Amino acid sequence: MHYIIEKVIDQITFFTGYSSVEKIEKGLSPDDKYVVIKEENKYLLRISDIKFRKNRATEFELLKELEEMNIQSQKPILFGEHDGICFMVIEYIEGTPAVNAFKNCSDSVQHQIGLKAGKELYKIHQIIAPSHVEKWQDRQSKKYRYYLNEYNAGKFKLKKDTKILNFIEENIHIIHDRHNTLLHDDFHLEHIILSENQFKGIIDFNGFDYGDAYHDFYNLALFSRRISIPYCIGQIEGYFSAPPEAYFWKLYSLYAAMNIFSTIIWTNKNDPKFFEDALERLEIILEDHDYFNNIKPSWYTP
Repeated sequence: MHYIIEKVIDQITFFTGYSSVEKIEKGLSPDDKYVVIKEENKYLLRISDIKFRKNRATEFELLKELEEMNIQSQKPILFGEHDGICFMVIEYIEGTPAVNAFKNCSDSVQHQIGLKAGKELYKIHQIIAPSHVEKWQDRQSKKYRYYLNEYNAGKFKLKKDTKILNFIEENIHIIHDRHNTLLHDDFHLEHIILSENQFKGIIDFNGFDYGDAYHDFYNLALFSRRISIPYCIGQIEGYFSAPPEAYFWKLYSLYAAMNIFSTIIWTNKNDPKFFEDALERLEIILEDHDYFNNIKPSWYTP
């Protein structure tokens, strides 16, 4: 993308009288992100190539729907386009990602944040997918087969991978007829913002999808569990009104197993410097489930 940020902001009348703009360098998104300050209020300006206009407009409408449902996320303010780019202005949630804030939080606070996150996640999953969305089992099976083929074609192999693969093949049928609901699809501690040990909101819906609600729990296994078990237990307790039944744990463990292979392939191709870190996280999953002899992870003790 070619643009001069000051000229873009000058074309957005909402920002008339702004005092500063600063680019956010963090993240893997193809978008450019800026924090713009106007009258002591902070806003997030996201700039995308015009070819992403349809997707970004859909995301902006989704943020409106989240706001209408009182889901704590970034409030949408403005969407538009200018000279080969499109942009959205949304609320900037002041605070610290939970993954960093938890270093200074007690187990009790981490658990309380998990409870709140679980309640918000449940509200997210009340949004039903549009009727044109393909069946979940078809999309998920196709995705899994793609990553499995890539894994089989590669040189790296996990210890006891046959045991993991057998578990998946024996249980993949249970994803049939799972309803398509809204998924954040990247729901973990990097995207939960805290301020003074209080839950402030959920960010980064740009990767949203539609599918089985329980699929949004796989990041407990892949990311959050290593950071905070109290949070993980809290998220589950906040989401469910009672301890989840075996059916949830079977799906939870199935998605954790399937994502082992996608994590290997994706990380090796897109973020190879973190490949060893990814393997450590996968080893934790395998230990927690005893190579999927157990569908409920060992850390879950309500």
